[in-house]
Amino acid sequence: MSVPYQVFALNLSAPFIPQFFKVQLEQVFPYCDFVIGNESEAAAWASAVGLANKHDIPAIAKSIATLPKSNPSRPRTVVITQGSKSTVLVSATDPDKPTTFPVDPLTDEQIVDTNGAGDAFAGGFLGALVAGKSVDKAVLAGHTMGAMCVQLVRMLMTCCFMVFLRIIAGRTAVPMAQGSCVVDTQELDP
Repeated sequence: MSVPYQVFALNLSAPFIPQFFKVQLEQVFPYCDFVIGNESEAAAWASAVGLANKHDIPAIAKSIATLPKSNPSRPRTVVITQGSKSTVLVSATDPDKPTTFPVDPLTDEQIVDTNGAGDAFAGGFLGALVAGKSVDKAVLAGHTMGAMCVQLVRMLMTCCFMVFLRIIAGRTAVPMAQGSCVVDTQELDP
């Protein structure tokens, strides 16, 4: 049963989740207000449910966004990242009009370790929502966190700590790859 004032978010986490746990996801999706994933996880879901095109990210996001929902007063939003390609957002409010968010590309020299980039995106996205930012600002916060994550080895813990500091202290900065630049979280404010 959904609780009207609580928000439930799900990160698809890895392609094997939709591949091997389709039935369980179908049991959880009615309660999901936000579903976050990447292009590989989306393709795995498309394959699991028999969608014709496993590479049509907006169509896959729409198929998830429009699944039955236990609390229809809050439409489901699906966010699919695609690495350096645009992030796709589809809301059940207007599922035929996906929103794309371009990603600021990094150079090959800036990318050190991609492990945890999706988790960092999800953390930045959800952290921004909790802080009262709009969904659009939340995607940008997710992009910022994902970009920071790939620029350092084992960045996930640092990203989570930075978000914690941002919420508690109101402002912090994190050094980026090879110490060449700093991202100030104050930039996320409107």
